Amino acid sequence: MSVNFLHLRSFYAVASERSVSKAARRLNISQPTLSKQLKALEDRYKVKLIEGMRPPLTLTSAGRALYEKAERLFGIADEIGALLGEDDIDSGALLRLGTDSPPYAAEFMAAFKASVPNAHFRVTIANAMQTNELLLKAQIDIGIICEPPIESDYTYTPLYTDRLVAIVPASWPDDGRKTLPLARIAEEVVLVREGTSRTLAAMNRLLTEEGLTPGRTMELHTREMIREAVAQGLGMSLMFAKECPPDSRIRVLPLETNSSVIAVKGYLAVRSERRRMPLIRQSMETARQMSQQ
Repeated sequence: MSVNFLHLRSFYAVASERSVSKAARRLNISQPTLSKQLKALEDRYKVKLIEGMRPPLTLTSAGRALYEKAERLFGIADEIGALLGEDDIDSGALLRLGTDSPPYAAEFMAAFKASVPNAHFRVTIANAMQTNELLLKAQIDIGIICEPPIESDYTYTPLYTDRLVAIVPASWPDDGRKTLPLARIAEEVVLVREGTSRTLAAMNRLLTEEGLTPGRTMELHTREMIREAVAQGLGMSLMFAKECPPDSRIRVLPLETNSSVIAVKGYLAVRSERRRMPLIRQSMETARQMSQQ
């Protein structure tokens, strides 16, 4: 019994979006038509694939297994289309994005949508190591990664450059200074990320180069928690400039140093075998345009 690919694509859209209404908009069909196609697939094979009535819908064990197969199937179909010279990006295309740099990922998504208005995204936030692993396992299409480990079968497109700055409470005594002397770090409680953090690695490189040690450190595992702790006067921290949205309770100060180690570069990483796919090619072009701004 051959598989009805129309019904399979409908299932894949619903499973990806976890919503019939969102999947219908993605496929540009009505919700009743989509529901009918999904039911026809379940009835034909006498299997329950999706549970629940309201989003987010839940996949059954059979649904999860089928989703993994369908994801590979449609990924290969896209690669075949690219190989045969098909340049159009499907309406409502889904781009799976993994990142360790949420602010830059959001900027990328906005820029990508300007070129592909009907694009949809599924975003996974993880650290650089985890994002690279997701890309390796083909669980994401692209990775936006800060200083990624170099893999021979990946293609990297420069996306952004950022640099460390200090964040301190708004009430912090600074004698009117507009920058932070590095020696001050040795006198303060410094709030830091977990040991695998790129931010922490950059800070440690800087302090090693300057022969400094923080007065005391306190480990907090998210950027948001560190910003809130700084705002509450629990200490200071070093962050990359893009990670510091305006907050009247916090001051952002450039560091008094000419060291190059405070700068980092971020890249859009893709598997080289997939770089000819229309969706991936457009991602790389978007990254190139952003890096030139």
